[in-house]
Amino acid sequence: MVSRTPSKLRVWWENFDLGSQMAIRRKLGCLISLFDITPDQHLVRALIHFWDPDRVVFKFKDFELTPTLEAINYFTNLIYQDRGQIIPHGQSGKKFLRYLGLKNTKKLRCFENNWVSLEYLYERYGRRDSYKSFRKEFSCTPDHWQARRPIAFAVALLGILVFPLEHGKISTCICSVARAIFEGIDGAQLTLVPMILAEILRALGKCKRGKTNFFKGCNLILQMWAIEHFYQRSNMTDICFSESNKTASFYDRTKHFLSPVGVKDWYEFLASRISDQIQWKYPLLPNAKKAYMRCKRLYYIELIGLKGLQPYAPLRVLRQFGQKQIIPLQANMRVSEIQFGPNFIVPRTSQILHEWNSVDKIDVGDGQAGTTPEYCAWLREGHDNSDLSPEGESGFEDVGTTIWIRTCRLKNTVITPEMWSQMQDIVQYLENAGAGPSSVRAPSSSM
Repeated sequence: MVSRTPSKLRVWWENFDLGSQMAIRRKLGCLISLFDITPDQHLVRALIHFWDPDRVVFKFKDFELTPTLEAINYFTNLIYQDRGQIIPHGQSGKKFLRYLGLKNTKKLRCFENNWVSLEYLYERYGRRDSYKSFRKEFSCTPDHWQARRPIAFAVALLGILVFPLEHGKISTCICSVARAIFEGIDGAQLTLVPMILAEILRALGKCKRGKTNFFKGCNLILQMWAIEHFYQRSNMTDICFSESNKTASFYDRTKHFLSPVGVKDWYEFLASRISDQIQWKYPLLPNAKKAYMRCKRLYYIELIGLKGLQPYAPLRVLRQFGQKQIIPLQANMRVSEIQFGPNFIVPRTSQILHEWNSVDKIDVGDGQAGTTPEYCAWLREGHDNSDLSPEGESGFEDVGTTIWIRTCRLKNTVITPEMWSQMQDIVQYLENAGAGPSSVRAPSSSM
């Protein structure tokens, strides 16, 4: 995970003129402001202990949380709705060099394992006089070099702060992502938000399952997300509501939060929290907004990451959207955890993109919503650990499980709409035969 922001990345940014900086911000949003976030590796390490990779949520004492698309949008100010997901592609060293306008000489063949260093990119694109200093290595004109500088910077920033690798390596496949952001593909508007979230969720899963000790997602966004939720505040009088850059204003919003120190302290803090101590909905998350919930076919959403597919299950955390939490529809999401491999073959691409463009949404509520009694019993008794919902259900709630919990655990008699309709038919038949009551009242609570 990111342990610090390299000084060369900051200097590179400062070497752009104001016009270039504004153009880059239009493409990368508030990701530039990650420069000013101090990494808290202890918090991230503690969070991993609570991650459930099969259900794609953090499981705490009496509640669940998960990073959301809306949270990524909140911190980055990058639009994701009505925009397509980015399909990553493998980028050989030869193609990488050719695109950036560099010669493919033996001296420059350092891309056998498909990575490049920040130092290499900075020396050739980060300085104002880089073209002059390395003129013999370039096969392009000064104008072409100038046009490639912002994209080279985006590759470096994404590779260091958003999709990090060990030892500061930068994956060359990020070049295909940066190109999609800056140049688009066939005129389509694309978004980086699902990929950022996918890699955070994938990193959590891999670390929890012991497949790696290195967190390859954006730990800077993850730690901000966590603190925003675990710092409960009753009023927001100290916050500038006009501030659109939620990353730059993060420390102003959380300046009164007393942060634990060390993995042990963070773990004890997280383990002791209960649902009443959580800031469920971000205070600055707009109400007049729709949140992505599920695909038409699945009870979750498939996200295309940089290195693999990742399921995302917001139905389990409706309170984060200001809605009351119900028993969510559940599915086996492991089938959607797919590693792309060295050839970056994304399976079912057309289907995933089509489903992304027609996801079911929910209104973002205006308050700190609670839960249904059935959900509390369901979560407390651990039914979420094994029970899968029937396939082909619509909506967001597992109605069958809700009825079962209400009847067998809460001891409430339930009359479903189907049962009531049958009863009405029977009563009407008896009335027509002169053997029934004149009227029947509907039950006080209906499904």
